Amino acid sequence: MSAATYTKIQIACEYLDLAMNLFLDDNNLFCAIHLAAAAEELLGQHLPEEINSHTRSWKAQKALECIERGTEIADKKAKEFINWPKNAVKHMNRGNGGNDDTQITIDPAEEAEWLIERALSNFYKLGLSKSPTLWKYEEQVTQRLQKQHGLLP
Repeated sequence: MSAATYTKIQIACEYLDLAMNLFLDDNNLFCAIHLAAAAEELLGQHLPEEINSHTRSWKAQKALECIERGTEIADKKAKEFINWPKNAVKHMNRGNGGNDDTQITIDPAEEAEWLIERALSNFYKLGLSKSPTLWKYEEQVTQRLQKQHGLLP
């Protein structure tokens, strides 16, 4: 293979496509988390900050915490909360306050889907063309939701 030039959007779309494939196959879900998070970040860099999914997610988390607790939390805490799944699977924070995070408790399918949806939010805002994998992903998610709500047998 020879060197070529690729846009960051092309790279992000490849990450997102593979993340969706892994999710649909219920396979390598930690890889899906990592790839979807990278896609969300790359795609979000092509959008104004106020409409990218990362900013909207942490601001929503901050508002939710405010409603639930009755007090406002710091932006940093809200960002840490929404970034926890992707950071927990790719970093170790040994010695941080005596914590040894050699294990995590996580639902990888749930977190992968959440990060895929966040990446897709940026993808749709950029008006990008859907891949066959994205069509398949949307179809399966729609069918699952319809079954959950009793709209399909």
